[in-house]
Amino acid sequence: MNLASLLEWASGLGERARREEPLASYTAMRVGGPADLLVVCRTTEEVVEAVERARAAGVPWRVLGGGCNVLVSDAGVRGLVVVNRADRTRIEADGTVWAEAGAPMAALARETAARGLAGLEWAAGLPGTVGGAVVGNAGAFGGDVASVLRSVTLLERDGSIAERPADWMAFAYRESRIKRLPPQERPVVLAATFCLTPGDSAVLAARVEEILTWRRTRHPSGATMGSTFKNPPGNHAGRLIEAAGLKGYRIGGAMVSELHANFLINTGSATAADVRALIRHIQAEVERQFGIRLEPEVEFIGWDADERG
Repeated sequence: MNLASLLEWASGLGERARREEPLASYTAMRVGGPADLLVVCRTTEEVVEAVERARAAGVPWRVLGGGCNVLVSDAGVRGLVVVNRADRTRIEADGTVWAEAGAPMAALARETAARGLAGLEWAAGLPGTVGGAVVGNAGAFGGDVASVLRSVTLLERDGSIAERPADWMAFAYRESRIKRLPPQERPVVLAATFCLTPGDSAVLAARVEEILTWRRTRHPSGATMGSTFKNPPGNHAGRLIEAAGLKGYRIGGAMVSELHANFLINTGSATAADVRALIRHIQAEVERQFGIRLEPEVEFIGWDADERG
């Protein structure tokens, strides 16, 4: 690993590049140790350059968007962390919507609904960015990325940029071809094109407000990763966790939300180890009481293989 050459390049980036930067400030759960090097990219071109330089130097790398649905270890992340803030969007009258990977999904949902385009209302209030939503096939309220994605623009492992049709992603429930690959083998999502349909802007606005109200009254605010576990077939993770008597259960500064049991909250002093221990405790209790092993929806970054399992 030739981190020195990467640091030499980063020295010319000014405030965009930071050594030993704690990742707690870049994750929704507000936990996570330092990255050897962190670079904030505000254009897609900057993202491509950062990843390609890391690859050339043989340095491990990860891309973060909004930092949702991830749990970064207290030990941090070796190598380079690229924070993607490239957020340009283009909305066409025919329903074609193009967005860079760093664009917030919630903002895109509001804007398309206001323009009278239907298909992304389910993402109103959704935390995270377009890139993360595509990789994880984000969804809610009967909709998901798979149902509206036309194509995705990727930085491939060989450095080429390719546009892949939606079916290439091999979407499944909260899964995609990309998510199933080991991190260092994944292409990088640079942008996505969605295909929406014309609708009544007033009706769509009302639906967006209905969804936002539902989220405000049923989902906790503050430092949380979002949904922690995937829903098992024919059931709901939150319902099982609540039935196991775990609402409000705490380990250190990490707590199961009293509002929605599939959300874990950083009460202010949580470490990543607290959160990981709470996840394991929930899995063990739900399996003991109901015979169902809950599968995490969140990804574990910077953990050893046995710690991720």
